[in-house]
Amino acid sequence: MTPPTRRISNGTSRRTFLTASGLALATVPLAGLTAAQAAARPKPAAPAATLDVISDVQGDLGDLGKALDNLASLGTSQALVIAGDLVAQGTQQQYEDLYGTLADHAHPERVLAALGNHEQYNSDPFDTQVDRFLRYTGMPEVYSQTTAAGLPLLFIGTTAPAVNGTNPPFVTLGASQLSWLDSTLKSHADKPYVLVFSHHVLPGSVSGSTGADKARFYDQDFVDETELLTILGQHKNVVFFSGHTHWDLGRADWAAKKIVAGGDPAGFTVVNTGFIQTMFGPDGNGGEKALSGAESQGLRVLVSADGKLTVESRDFRRGKLIRTLAI
Repeated sequence: MTPPTRRISNGTSRRTFLTASGLALATVPLAGLTAAQAAARPKPAAPAATLDVISDVQGDLGDLGKALDNLASLGTSQALVIAGDLVAQGTQQQYEDLYGTLADHAHPERVLAALGNHEQYNSDPFDTQVDRFLRYTGMPEVYSQTTAAGLPLLFIGTTAPAVNGTNPPFVTLGASQLSWLDSTLKSHADKPYVLVFSHHVLPGSVSGSTGADKARFYDQDFVDETELLTILGQHKNVVFFSGHTHWDLGRADWAAKKIVAGGDPAGFTVVNTGFIQTMFGPDGNGGEKALSGAESQGLRVLVSADGKLTVESRDFRRGKLIRTLAI
């Protein structure tokens, strides 16, 4: 299958702006245990609840079917979350094909979704694109909250069309959504974890957006990222899941702690959700390149009987564990 269109840089990085404006950021890769290290430990008790998380299907329905079969073989999950780019261009037929594939494979009854940029890669008006996404996914709005596996789940996404079409920035959260996110996270301050799902990646957070070999344009996904990071940085119980980059979940920076100056010094957790369509990686020149259309990766989130959260990254091509991270 032809690799999806990728983003290109369009000027001064948002990361440069953030640092210059005084919002200092720090990122600490978490890595977690490799599959071999996890296997060497005593086998943990069966989880009390699980969530499956994938992203970036982009029309690769063959690999989607394999991913669903692989996840189903691991046992029942309370929900499947698709963290954006469900389809390639956002047409009605592509949604029909996607949900036809879901119907043909075992999967959790609840399927939740975040809005990605590929849902908008057509000539329809933005409101039509969003209405189509909401109608097919059953999500109440672009931003909303629900509960699954005993955890609060928050979804965020753009409330306006992309500023530069298929180039970043892609997401305008807007004052209403930011206010909602701020108040909602504060209302969950007593919870051990709050899971926040975004298709788009935070600057300097997980693989593709951080490190010496990062693709520089991933610093530009959000128009109002300064406000977003300021809000998230106050809450150490946030676990922020993002897709969009298609970078390998085997990297040590697949998950990290994100620390925002003025926020909680413990930081909050960020996790890459992987990809169904095509693995990308660094090109050595501050960009990225397609590495393999055969690879496909995602996550299983485990909740133990005592409420502890563990995230597993999974290799759907080989049906194997990649890494595991206790949060």
